[in-house]
Amino acid sequence: MSGGKAYKKENRMEEKTKKRPNVLLLLSDQQRYDTIGAAGFPHMHTPNLDRLAGEGVLFEQCHSTNPVCMACRHDLLTGRPGRDHGYYTNLEEKPIDNYDTPTLPRIFSENGYRTAAVGKMHFFPAREHHGFGEMYLMEELPKRRQDDQYLQYLKEKGLGDIQNQHGVRPLLYHVPQNSVQKLEDHGTMWVADRSIQWLEENGEEPFFLMCGFIQPHPPWNIPKELDGLYREAVIPEPVPRSRMPMDGNEPNPWFGDWDSREQKEAIRKAYYTAVSMVDMAVGKILDTLREKGLLDNTLIIFTSDHGEMLQDKGYYSKELAYEGSVRVPLLLRYPKRLAGGRKIGGFVDSFDLLPTCLDVCGLAYPDGELRGESLFRLAEKNDREFQFSSSGLGYRRWVMCRNDRYKYVFHYNGGYEELYDMRDDGGEEHNLAEEKEGRIRNTVCRLRREALLYEQECGPEGNIRNGDFVPVPYEPYHGSIRGKFHYWANFQMQKFYEGERAGRLIQEIRHASDNPEKSGVALTALFNAESWQKDFQARFREYTGRELTPEEIDLLFEKAAEEAME
Repeated sequence: MSGGKAYKKENRMEEKTKKRPNVLLLLSDQQRYDTIGAAGFPHMHTPNLDRLAGEGVLFEQCHSTNPVCMACRHDLLTGRPGRDHGYYTNLEEKPIDNYDTPTLPRIFSENGYRTAAVGKMHFFPAREHHGFGEMYLMEELPKRRQDDQYLQYLKEKGLGDIQNQHGVRPLLYHVPQNSVQKLEDHGTMWVADRSIQWLEENGEEPFFLMCGFIQPHPPWNIPKELDGLYREAVIPEPVPRSRMPMDGNEPNPWFGDWDSREQKEAIRKAYYTAVSMVDMAVGKILDTLREKGLLDNTLIIFTSDHGEMLQDKGYYSKELAYEGSVRVPLLLRYPKRLAGGRKIGGFVDSFDLLPTCLDVCGLAYPDGELRGESLFRLAEKNDREFQFSSSGLGYRRWVMCRNDRYKYVFHYNGGYEELYDMRDDGGEEHNLAEEKEGRIRNTVCRLRREALLYEQECGPEGNIRNGDFVPVPYEPYHGSIRGKFHYWANFQMQKFYEGERAGRLIQEIRHASDNPEKSGVALTALFNAESWQKDFQARFREYTGRELTPEEIDLLFEKAAEEAME
């Protein structure tokens, strides 16, 4: 008996002294690769991400495997492509295709880790846990307050009458906005504070914690405390307009082409301010880890699901194979395995995060093979020749393959092809795919062949036939799809809201846009296309149960049109 007790005591002591590594995954939303000062972009105010880069490593060529929110998050969560989990776009409001697919949180939970999700996850249904033991959600468009801990927090603080808690999406989606909340109550800060609370409550248990920030995803609702953060900054110019034929390259107000230089610059500065707000939140979490003595025993990963075109080539938003959309920041800190202060080249992507987390914690993947590899191995030797990405369904689908010099993209819409020399044309302005010169044609053929193989393994069934892509009939896109103004944004009025909807929505629209310095122009509404106005009025009627009054129409549209003519 005494020997048994001694053995158990020794086991307990051994477990105490041999602490298992923790994992902290920090995921911003829609953050471009060129938004961290330490990455070589001095216009950015990111002291905490700079510190993380200095103490860890920065991967300079990280790509989103699918540059839209829902699809990429499931790529990351499962380490597998859409062929396995079923998400290729943000439009698929359905559960994961196979609930047996192993996920990061489920693997960690099954191996004795405490697992938690804080912030935006973008799962369906909203509280589908995918193995997380705890979920404290903050989603962009919650259907009910009961599902969303941030909404509950606002109500407890006496702020339950806020209707657009993450900025006003209808009318003003890509317009810099005044936040209804103060900085301390902003969703970005809430993710940090709720994560810190969770860390304080956790005790000594090993953990996997995933923090999902909504910023810098639009709308860019900036708290008053951060007004003017980039006022004096000299910021980069966007890549000149060079849109694809299906989008049209002629000046078009739907893309914001007629905006003034001041308006366009105000938008970019609002985006950078949103990034800096995420940086502040990350700093708070890192400080807590340091104070608790957990920093060096925690694998810290900072990345994003995709980027934001931010006027490059005349586009807004994501869902494109261009650098602003498909490349994302990636920082990794774990000094026990990787010395800090390095920038690492070579292709890495969203699929590599799951195997990295398992590697550092000594956990095995339970079923089948993964597409990605541990970043620890790739940091020492990266022999990847090609990088892939893909997105969409039907006529909006494309697949990309690039090597260290050239990027190839196949669009199913009419079979349109792109090829860019990334060494001599980093802005991707000059499409070489139509050139007949031998070296270029050979490059197109080689990258096209690799893109076919990737699509055959990872893409939707039926897109490859007889060893070749199956294009769909050519269809031009309306400017609302990839431009500044999206019809679907007018549809995204907040369904959870229990109060008087109509008057409150008008009030918040006015508050959001009542700052010429932020918006770059002294207008209440910044776009007055007749179809846009009618669409908003129809959505308003559906949402509130009443028509806009003549006074409200005048307030939102007619006065703005008059001012624009002056």
